[in-house]
Amino acid sequence: MNLLTKTAHYLWLHLWKYRANARQHVHYVRARSGHTPVSVVFMAIDVALWRYQHVYELMASDSRFRATIVLTPCVGREHEKDLAGLRAFFDQKHVPYVDFRSERGPIDIKKELNPDIIFYTQPYEYLLIPEYDCRAFYDRLVCYMPYAFWTFATFAYNLHFCNRAWRLYYPLEAYRQTAQHEAANHGRNVRVVGYANADDYLFAEHHDAWKHINDGKKRKRLIWAPHFTIRHIDGTIPARSNFLWMATLMTDIAREYADRLQIAFKPHPALLTQLYKEEGWGPQRTDDYYEQWRTMPNTQLETGQYADLFMSSDAMVHDSGSFAVEYHYTKKPIMFVAKDIEAVLEPQSDFGKTAYAMHYIGRDEADIRLFIERQVLGGEDPMLHQREQFFNDYLLPPGGKTVAQNVVDDIVAELNI
Repeated sequence: MNLLTKTAHYLWLHLWKYRANARQHVHYVRARSGHTPVSVVFMAIDVALWRYQHVYELMASDSRFRATIVLTPCVGREHEKDLAGLRAFFDQKHVPYVDFRSERGPIDIKKELNPDIIFYTQPYEYLLIPEYDCRAFYDRLVCYMPYAFWTFATFAYNLHFCNRAWRLYYPLEAYRQTAQHEAANHGRNVRVVGYANADDYLFAEHHDAWKHINDGKKRKRLIWAPHFTIRHIDGTIPARSNFLWMATLMTDIAREYADRLQIAFKPHPALLTQLYKEEGWGPQRTDDYYEQWRTMPNTQLETGQYADLFMSSDAMVHDSGSFAVEYHYTKKPIMFVAKDIEAVLEPQSDFGKTAYAMHYIGRDEADIRLFIERQVLGGEDPMLHQREQFFNDYLLPPGGKTVAQNVVDDIVAELNI
């Protein structure tokens, strides 16, 4: 694409498509102003990525809203397992939802639910089946809260979705400032409300999420949370997961420390799909490996909501992006695994680099074992004060309110209801 073509493409997006979309939103809001109930649809693709429970509950109890949860498969994932997990999760909470009825095909959301507002879990086009994809709803008020903390300097800010959505409910002022510089719409649709999961950590009642072992022995509780990028993804997302060399190591550690340690295996939701395609793994070995974590006496497999797991743990070992921030809600010791930490830090934002600076770094097996001996079992934690300061500086929602209340208040004010 030559310079002239690139310039024309930019002008088409920036001066016509995105601005036309924004004008469409203005007209829609004016037409709906003061009218209730406001129909709100929440798209749910996986329990581990579900962040709208508190927003849904506020709206479901408010006569000004008609809130509906819709289950939808995610293209390219093992969506039958995702959907089964969602059904079990919402059924356990006695929360109604619209199921994905494959025998009838997807429901016509516009015809049957007629949403004014629709919340998406991820900011990507072509992620869902065409009938549910965000591209079909840009004429309505599309909203989004990141399901994870972004630590990369420019990650996702200028996606088509982010430029065309009505509202982006971001966790930090630093995100809004980055959107002003990176997004074609200069972040005009960004509102800072706090991190989606903050309400679970700060305001919810927490329960012990760990397996009960009835042998009278006192064990520390360690989470291992590997990322899904065991290979480059489509040539764009660099591999960062250490799973392939850590898989056997971590089960060995679980056995070696069986009397002193419990370990929860908390894989990224997309790791299963990647391992199914990985040479030397595939569905059978992957399923057997996951089952091993579920059934060993001092281990457990965690693939759903995890706030209770985090809050009742003692430490974490991981190579995730979001958990580099999110686990700091616990103020517990945390190790980031990277053979080349400098390469990991290079593309990070200032905020991301600050979050990683709160970590113990694991470059190899020896570092991981030392972390277990000193920080997890030995209780040595010289970085505690730094993590507490990070918590106070970055992790509390603005305005002294819950994140969900900040979101609902913004919608109420904008729609004049």
